[in-house]
Amino acid sequence: MLTHIKLENFKIWRSTGPVRLAPLTLLLGTNSSGKSSLIQSLLLMRQTVKGNDAGLDLNLGNADAGDTVTMGQFSDLLCRHAMASYDTPATRVGIEFGWMPPGGEASDTTMFSARYRKGLAGSAELDYLRLGQDGKGFTVLRRKPGVYRLQLGNRIRHVGQSADFRPERSFAFSAATLNKLGPLAEDIRPVGPALLDELSRIIYLGPVRQLARRDYVWSGRMPAHIGDDGGRAVDVLIASGVAQQTKQPKTGVAEDTGRIFRETEHWLRELEVAEGLQVRALGRSARYELLVKHRGAVVNLKDVGVGVSQVIPVVVAALFAKPGHIVIVEEPESHLHPLAQAKLAELLAKVSAERRVQFIVETHSEHLFRRLQTLIARQVVQPEQAALYFVERDGQAAKLRELKLDDFGRLTNWPDKFFGDVLGETREQARLMFDRQAAKKAES
Repeated sequence: MLTHIKLENFKIWRSTGPVRLAPLTLLLGTNSSGKSSLIQSLLLMRQTVKGNDAGLDLNLGNADAGDTVTMGQFSDLLCRHAMASYDTPATRVGIEFGWMPPGGEASDTTMFSARYRKGLAGSAELDYLRLGQDGKGFTVLRRKPGVYRLQLGNRIRHVGQSADFRPERSFAFSAATLNKLGPLAEDIRPVGPALLDELSRIIYLGPVRQLARRDYVWSGRMPAHIGDDGGRAVDVLIASGVAQQTKQPKTGVAEDTGRIFRETEHWLRELEVAEGLQVRALGRSARYELLVKHRGAVVNLKDVGVGVSQVIPVVVAALFAKPGHIVIVEEPESHLHPLAQAKLAELLAKVSAERRVQFIVETHSEHLFRRLQTLIARQVVQPEQAALYFVERDGQAAKLRELKLDDFGRLTNWPDKFFGDVLGETREQARLMFDRQAAKKAES
């Protein structure tokens, strides 16, 4: 589970300060305020460490290569109104986050803290990296182009400085370097793979999800992922639905693959967008269609409201996640009616508690937020299990405000004009009603 994130001079953020991440983390705020930048920093590191180009310290993205985020050049990444902090000069970008195993203690937290500077041809070059638990892991510091000084754990003396001590993709040393370090390498050998494992647990679902298709080609196997646009969520349902309908392990997965299909049906009913689902093969081909049971009829997914095709990837992402996974979703409420938006909070809370899945959600939904308040009041969710932030502009930079909830789900520091002025609207309606009633009496 990710425990915190901190950004310095990253896009619109001069500094976020340490931002606590909980099992349920909600990012709220106005448009273009900086919410998505918080998410992009994690996705940027994920595509960097999972990449195959050892020469890239930071993979700023290439749309043609299918990268999740495309950040342009280093100058686009660096905050235009950057400021120097205690440990990050105004010409550097800082990215820091921590993680620990589910159910772990604070002492189990592993830290990734890196600074980047402008490199050749607009690239990002690693300037500093600290990776590991307290007193463990390693630190590298750029001394001159391509040359880094290496320090292990909490040792006072550094190992030395060399071009060999430049971590590949900002997280791991080459096999040749580890061999040269000999016994010293044992302290740092597991740290890089641990970071790769943690970031590989991220399931990301963007705000623009793939629209429904009339039919789908299914490979006969359970997909390994659902795609950043949810494009393979229906493939997951087909795999799970076939297993559910035939009661045979045709999907090549030993676990109960029918679970996802059954639970998706359940949550679609809870959201009141569908009464059930059905998978139907088209002849003897590899093509299948997903049918939706709605108001007594059974229709193709393509022929129901857009809200259904947009929420299916959200539900599937939550149910597809394994214990310890991190699901990041932007605007899960897209095209949903208010009750369904509220019910999404119940889905997130239940899956997080029962399957130990972490959710980081960027949303504009007042209904989702208020239902989470109610779940805290019901003691379904404990206040410490949720972290809620309001992001707003402070001049040219972004500003983060943590929203404090008490044990009854009440917000103790309500932001100005948060979700609009509901009481003001009610007062205005009441005033206009009385004014019109008074006018009618005067006319009579």
